[in-house]
Amino acid sequence: MIRHYVLDTVDAAQWRAVLPASVSAVGSVEYARICEKQMGSVARLFVVEAEGCVVAYPFFLRPVRALPFAHGLGEDLWDTCTPEYSGPVALGPGPPGPWGGRRFADLFACHCRQRRVVAEFAHLSPWGAHEALLEPSCVVPNRDIIYVDLTWPEEEIWSRSLTSDARRQTKQAARAGVRVRRAESADDVRAFHRLYTHTMERRQALERYFFPAEYFLAFFETMPENAFYVLAEHEGRAIAGGLYFQDRTHVYWHLSAADADFIHLRPVNAYLCESIRWALRQGQKRMVLGGGYQPDDGVFRFKANFSPLRARFCTYQRVHDPEAYEGLTRAWSAHSAGGPPRADFFPAYRSV
Repeated sequence: MIRHYVLDTVDAAQWRAVLPASVSAVGSVEYARICEKQMGSVARLFVVEAEGCVVAYPFFLRPVRALPFAHGLGEDLWDTCTPEYSGPVALGPGPPGPWGGRRFADLFACHCRQRRVVAEFAHLSPWGAHEALLEPSCVVPNRDIIYVDLTWPEEEIWSRSLTSDARRQTKQAARAGVRVRRAESADDVRAFHRLYTHTMERRQALERYFFPAEYFLAFFETMPENAFYVLAEHEGRAIAGGLYFQDRTHVYWHLSAADADFIHLRPVNAYLCESIRWALRQGQKRMVLGGGYQPDDGVFRFKANFSPLRARFCTYQRVHDPEAYEGLTRAWSAHSAGGPPRADFFPAYRSV
């Protein structure tokens, strides 16, 4: 017998019972609630139970009507996206479907058609995405990401995982008096927010990469076991910091910020190395550093100094309503003076 149902964040206790934060921090109900408020989207958890297996799929419903060109086209239409490194999660104890000839991907596609979802987009975990749960033709390789293997001994991580440049720059930070600590208060989180905002301004980031202090405080206050901040300080002043998420096996480096006036002291090296040591001593399996904005860009090369290990990061791109998708893409082009959307952006009608 196949049973499938959808939970929203009001069903907090049931959501936690199906998908605890220890299994997926970015799939937790606490994370979903924070993102609902920030994104203006609706968080959902699609659950399938059958033949001794449970599969949970956290996602966000985004209203198409909010797009500036969608008036008259998308009043009742939606699309979906997921947090990074998520996708469907098989919770066992048995292997995932197909169940009675019905695949998980087909069950979710049926739900999408009923809910008037135009397109489905997921950021897949390289270690947790089961191919049997997805439509293979919709899995799209995106880029390589870098991770640190925390099953290596600490001395081996220092000597083999870090390059000579990373070791030298980390020692440079220590000699300069850079000290690293975990954020312990709301004021510490606000210090990170100031650094982050200045970093985004310096990089001329898009508006969607700016967040209010309340967004960062919400992680600190509601996810103390699964989200943490690390600060690098010099002479009592916070000069760099990072936000991490963690579950029972992985730590994810989510956001980083640094004061440009102190980059020469290598504070990011200092706090990243200390975070790796902390995660290792906690018995975590991997620290995921992520990739760059473009292949082999400066961000990627910096992260590559901390590990030679790579994993293939893929996205999931599935159109559930081709007619509506084409109509919205044409409307996007007309709104953009006839220019085509970016070929590498999905859904095309949300192209930047």
